[in-house]
Amino acid sequence: MSDPWVKSLSYRQALDGLTQRFAELKQQDRIAATELYPALETIDGYLFAINSAPAVISPTEWLGDLLPLIQLPDEQPGDSVNMLISYQLHSKARMEQQKYALPDETDPLKAITAGSVLNSFSHGYERGYSRVNSLWSAMTPEELRQELDTQVFALTFFTSTDNAKKYISDKNLKLRPDQLAEQILANLPKAADLHVRLGMAVAASRQTSH
Repeated sequence: MSDPWVKSLSYRQALDGLTQRFAELKQQDRIAATELYPALETIDGYLFAINSAPAVISPTEWLGDLLPLIQLPDEQPGDSVNMLISYQLHSKARMEQQKYALPDETDPLKAITAGSVLNSFSHGYERGYSRVNSLWSAMTPEELRQELDTQVFALTFFTSTDNAKKYISDKNLKLRPDQLAEQILANLPKAADLHVRLGMAVAASRQTSH
């Protein structure tokens, strides 16, 4: 029996297909059976976590989280799977070329708003990271744990304004949540790049030690 995702789509086909699906599902006023917000940015955030992990993650580990976001009623069983697998593979290839699917957001107030593109990305990343955090814990050297924690903090920061409030309270800072969000937003591209590089370095180190 062949794998259900043998039909390969181009990056443009997969991207256009996902965009079209979200538009169709929005018109249907459909509520996805998932806690994740149905948006392309959610998928981008989730796959950012999967693709930057220090090991190859099988689609069987993550498809169940993303399929409910895009499945249409009465579609062929493999259509959604093929689209997500293709998009994931192209996203990983683009990531290796330092083409990161980070939301283009410059307003910190919008960034911390529920349902915003960055809020969706952070939620997606947070769920995806929960799938791979055991790998990071097992493979990351102790001296790099703090660096990893800093990166994950930045990438999950926009899931809720509570993150900003807690950080400000813990550090006893004289900042408003939106001011802290502005600082995190400015450093997010660097944090994302370092996260990808760390995953690649940890994976390479693991391979050379065996």
